Amino acid sequence: MKTLLLLAAFAASLSAPVSVLALDSLTPAPGKEAYDKALQSYSCVDYEKALRMFKANAEAGHGLSQYMTGIMLEQGQGTEADVSAAYNWYMRAAKQGLSDAYFALGDMYSRGISVGKDALQAYVWFDLADRGGHKLARDMKQSQAAHLQPAQLETAQAMSNEWLAKLGR
Repeated sequence: MKTLLLLAAFAASLSAPVSVLALDSLTPAPGKEAYDKALQSYSCVDYEKALRMFKANAEAGHGLSQYMTGIMLEQGQGTEADVSAAYNWYMRAAKQGLSDAYFALGDMYSRGISVGKDALQAYVWFDLADRGGHKLARDMKQSQAAHLQPAQLETAQAMSNEWLAKLGR
């Protein structure tokens, strides 16, 4: 199920070039070229090479590469699975406003992967992903809302607003 959600999220990001282009405008052009080359290796199932390329680009600050590094580490593609490291890469991508990273963090909190299971935190991340146009986030957000009291929902929405304010959005 987790793999299907991440693959669907990844596919959704590929099918929405407008949001990808908008995100790439936050990083320098060389990051996009390196990302595209890494994505080609990933598409050819050369995971070790793709991970090396994504990670180098991620360390240079490219948000989509940070997200893909997280996916590959979480799934153990090209390396041993390391969900704690994946969480850190998702968080770095989230700090750049990447809705796929928000979704991945929401998923981690909803299932208690590498972090404690936390419906409020899951709701916050899914809400941010939903606001960013992520296609699967709304349903996941509603699922988490069913576990929260009205006051908790208000807190979660305030937390989402605070996050976006920090990003200047």
